[in-house]
Amino acid sequence: MSSVKNILFIGGTGYIGGPILSRFIEREDPNLSLTALVRSPEKVEKLHKLNVRGLKLVIGSHNDVPLVERLVSEADVVFSMADCDDLQAAESILRGLKRRCEVTHVKPILIHMSGTGCLADGAQGAFSSETVYSDLDVAQIETLPATQPHRNVDLAIVEADNQGYTETYIVLPGLVLGTPHGILAREGVQNPTNLAFAALIRASFKRGAAGLRGEGKNIIAVADVTEVADLVEILYDSVIANTAEVGHGRYGYHFVSSADIIFEKIVDVIESRAGKRRAFTQEELDLYFPNQPSLQAFFGDNGRADSARARALGWKPVKATEEFLLTLRDEIEHWQL
Repeated sequence: MSSVKNILFIGGTGYIGGPILSRFIEREDPNLSLTALVRSPEKVEKLHKLNVRGLKLVIGSHNDVPLVERLVSEADVVFSMADCDDLQAAESILRGLKRRCEVTHVKPILIHMSGTGCLADGAQGAFSSETVYSDLDVAQIETLPATQPHRNVDLAIVEADNQGYTETYIVLPGLVLGTPHGILAREGVQNPTNLAFAALIRASFKRGAAGLRGEGKNIIAVADVTEVADLVEILYDSVIANTAEVGHGRYGYHFVSSADIIFEKIVDVIESRAGKRRAFTQEELDLYFPNQPSLQAFFGDNGRADSARARALGWKPVKATEEFLLTLRDEIEHWQL
């Protein structure tokens, strides 16, 4: 690759993507040429006013196949953070990466944001699980069928690495909470809250009862949004430095989990304002979370993860379960009805 690295951000103004793009803007590195694909013209206008050196803005969607393929084919590194369930969008990214490799004869890098929803076990809130998936245990991860949430996209990305035209790294956070920081958050450009958690709160208020699946006995991994950005930045730096510990492809899964929370504890917090808990019916799930089966499952399934590979790179999360619950209480208390 040349000394100047062309980096493309897809989903860079989202709740998780915003702090990551902010980190790269704030580096003010003349050797980085940043491009952000942004769907909202209003966000593009705000970003233009920041007059960020080395940042190119393109209005468009991750669903615009020809545009995505072209932008990706011009990039040395791609951050894919828009939709971990959109296989068509992922395939357009992979085609662009293949074109890039054919032209430059250098493998471009893909860092893709997935999630621990792929660990879903069908508990529907009925039971807790002792099973913990380690990102160092490739054989364990490969037992997950292609029908799991996010899994078809993850498998397509790993296969691209196997084919040899790109090096791929998949980041899988649990439920991401906390207040995002960075230039995009300060300027009101990025999404300020986790849309999945916001949907749960919104549904709970609308129905006048804290929502959950079954009894809420399922245990899920959680991570702080700032600590997710920490890991992604460490991962990028390690990849660029060609650090020996960094695996890619089937060895490139990186779970992001700093604590576990039993879902009924989350419901305890929501219940304080939304009303006494009541399990969602399937009709309510389809009403409040339409065409989102992976999200419906996420609220009721176990998904416990050990970030061993991430920690081996130097990632050091500090948030514990009680701190996440305090974050939840603060968000619920300030939620605008």
